[in-house]
Amino acid sequence: MKRLRLLPIALVPAVVLGLAACSGSGSSDASASASSTPSSSATPISSCPKPGDASESIKVTGDVGGSTAPKVTFDKGLTADPPQASRLVEGSGAALGDGDFAQVAYTAYDAKDAKNLVTVGFDQGNPQVLSAGGSGFGAILGCAHVGDRVAVVGQAAALGFNTTGSIVVVADVVEQTPTKSTGTPQDQDPSLPTVKDKADGEPEITIPDGDAPEKTTPEVIKQGDGDTIKDGDTALVQYKGVLYKDGKEFDSSWSKGTPTTFTISNSGLIPGFVKGLVGQKIGSQVMIVVTPEDGYGATPPEGSGIPSNATLVFVVDLLAKG
Repeated sequence: MKRLRLLPIALVPAVVLGLAACSGSGSSDASASASSTPSSSATPISSCPKPGDASESIKVTGDVGGSTAPKVTFDKGLTADPPQASRLVEGSGAALGDGDFAQVAYTAYDAKDAKNLVTVGFDQGNPQVLSAGGSGFGAILGCAHVGDRVAVVGQAAALGFNTTGSIVVVADVVEQTPTKSTGTPQDQDPSLPTVKDKADGEPEITIPDGDAPEKTTPEVIKQGDGDTIKDGDTALVQYKGVLYKDGKEFDSSWSKGTPTTFTISNSGLIPGFVKGLVGQKIGSQVMIVVTPEDGYGATPPEGSGIPSNATLVFVVDLLAKG
């Protein structure tokens, strides 16, 4: 396993999920942070910040989660320590808590000169999948509901952003992201590995008797109805990988305790993983039998537990794009 490049945006909160990739060499760490360590010494928030004069002075117009970025106005030089957060629009969706994930569209500004630093979602691609709870911006999300629009002002380091100084953030909680497939179960081919989920959604994989397929073979276990995965897309996933020979697990996001984000591309993933996922829909659960030629071949990653020329089985839950 090796790490992929960071997300191609200028500013991200530390609660953004890490990128990881299945490849022929490198570290097995699949939780690389997508933001650098803040240089400020401000203490990150760990509970819901209260509204105050600074956050209440931020004016925002535009639809929540709309296709156009909202218009944000505030007085230059705005600051708050500790951070302040005002709920500008109250959502009617589910309350978020520790361990939840949400798709969030946000725009951030340098509070000193009101210069826009970054916009994610709205008219700038997909919303970002962020984790709720913990400290920094995650603490704010842990106090939010789906559909909320929140205006925040505070030191960047306290909010967990990889910049310095005071910033203003306007964030729309667009949608809660599931942690397991929500697709419709499909009939399974008994000649292929079969999949049955535990209560929490973790797949149990049963290897059939007989020889493995001679070519990489994907099968949709649950059919989703979301966006279609294209080559080069990033996707939030849960996954489990086992050996076809004996069903022994060699890697799993379930074992790590959190979903992860892959860029679906041959530049960072084994070919079989890409073949199995390109063209699939978000919400689906996909089983992929990967031949040695489309996997790690004769040189698997050191310490991975994968033998040379092993046929592999992956079960992947496609949770969100972006």
